[in-house]
Amino acid sequence: MSESSSAAARGTLPAGGAPPNRRGTVQQRTDGHTGVLFERRLAHSVEDVWAALTAAEQRAVWVPGIQFDPKPAARFDIWFGDDCDGPAHVSGTLDAFEPLRLLQLGSIRLELEQLGQGCLLRFSDVLWFDGKRTKAEFAKAVLAGWHQFLDRLELWLNEGRAVPHLPEPDYSEIDVPGC
Repeated sequence: MSESSSAAARGTLPAGGAPPNRRGTVQQRTDGHTGVLFERRLAHSVEDVWAALTAAEQRAVWVPGIQFDPKPAARFDIWFGDDCDGPAHVSGTLDAFEPLRLLQLGSIRLELEQLGQGCLLRFSDVLWFDGKRTKAEFAKAVLAGWHQFLDRLELWLNEGRAVPHLPEPDYSEIDVPGC
């Protein structure tokens, strides 16, 4: 299966849509939905990043609101907290679980690729517009929340410390590609 047909089969963002910076982008997905995409180059091995994402004892420290058993088709629960504009809780099953490469919790997809001594983390999610805000306002709110999540992951990996109340970046005046 080619890369483009593989991407189409899983409904991911099209190839070549890598964001130019750490702020992420908003793009039309191959399945017709709108999605957000981040790419982060991390100075850690795929094994270390995978452990931070999947080991319950690590997640319990740096991102306690995400719970699941690291195995195919396991149930997941995500509690977003009181300051989230979206749903307070979502649950489902792991749609993809390929150790050291791919983790998908519903519409949230995390892909890892080894790059020398570090790795590339591709994070994507589908936007489910709420109708209360413009699509650009909603997209920027989602981007800010996931940006904070990725910053918390990097702090955990880089410094071994959790920052439970890391402020979200202000995306209101940022020109985000795709918005």
